[in-house]
Amino acid sequence: MFYRHALKPKELALVIPNVNECLFALHTKLTARDYEVIVYKYGEEYFVLDDVRIFKQIHGMEQESQGDEEEILPYVEEAFEDNCYTVVEEELVKLELNTLSIISNNCSVQVRYYEFTDFL
Repeated sequence: MFYRHALKPKELALVIPNVNECLFALHTKLTARDYEVIVYKYGEEYFVLDDVRIFKQIHGMEQESQGDEEEILPYVEEAFEDNCYTVVEEELVKLELNTLSIISNNCSVQVRYYEFTDFL
């Protein structure tokens, strides 16, 4: 099961250290280009996913606030299988979110945060 939340970059920076598994997508229009990134967190590891299939899936789920994790996780698995990811340090993620917090004062930063939970 996943739950989708709309957060600000600063709020996300406070939430993700306390979560075991999540995925978040960041998007903003910068002067020179659009900035869009998807990060998957599992345990203590962060992965930047660079796979157009995940971007399309996330965009297709804009209206869902909760759903089956199988709507997202197979795309994450495909990105790993196809080596479409980069491992990043938590500090780099925090730095990026802090930078986007500052940028969000002048332009809109969209954050789509998906938290995965298991019900037993």
